[in-house]
Amino acid sequence: MEIKDLLEISAEIRDSIRTYLSESTDHGEVVKIRAQDVTRRVDLFAEEALENALQSRNLCARIISEELGDHVYPEGCEPEFTLIFDPIDGSTNATLGIPFFCSSIAYSPNVAHIAFDDIQASVVATIYGKTYYAVKGEHAWVDGTQLPRVITGKTKRAFSIYTYGASSIPEPLLQFFQGNRKKVIRVLGSIAMEICLVAEGALDAVIDVRDLVNGYDIAGAALILREAGGTITDLEGDELRTEVGETHNLSLIAALKPDIHAEMHEIVSSK
Repeated sequence: MEIKDLLEISAEIRDSIRTYLSESTDHGEVVKIRAQDVTRRVDLFAEEALENALQSRNLCARIISEELGDHVYPEGCEPEFTLIFDPIDGSTNATLGIPFFCSSIAYSPNVAHIAFDDIQASVVATIYGKTYYAVKGEHAWVDGTQLPRVITGKTKRAFSIYTYGASSIPEPLLQFFQGNRKKVIRVLGSIAMEICLVAEGALDAVIDVRDLVNGYDIAGAALILREAGGTITDLEGDELRTEVGETHNLSLIAALKPDIHAEMHEIVSSK
């Protein structure tokens, strides 16, 4: 699959979601309660939109997704590749009418044992219009502009730090919150989009200490950040080398610049 195909599929899914949200009143209804999250009608609609895009192209794929798990579509066919799909990253935002959520697709030509290093291309399509994408070894982009881009007017360092619901928060991280007025903290509700904002240079780092991130949440965004020259690791500073479908309950640090990643790693690993 070429990146243009992945971009076309992502655009179709986004257009379908926009139409669905504008025409339905029950898109936020919870239809399933899972161990650490819920499934809403809009999530299932987005899953169906991906299936429609594959069916119209006569494609068969292994799909690792948040809502439907690890499966083959169409059922019974021989998959040609694997897609790691988060239909709606930021579904609470979608339900509340906050326009900060996305669909994320990562592609691997392999059909078994998909590690993060096996991802060859990815797209993160935001609901408000921006499209981030990357091809392994060929850089990362947002709407045709190579990442990172020049940010004009940025006077403070900006961080997204997820701590709510964490079993424990490192004391140095709490002190970092207090800090000084030379930084701002934003928690925006879509981890994939926030990692893309790190790749863009808008955010300096994303830190999540909740042990709640899954592989499908970040598979697409992780490649975009790495191709922009950034780094994403667990809190111990180790790169993500597990199989994507087997990655659960992860905490992470994502940063564009090595010195900022090192600073964040020191903060979260301090006792």
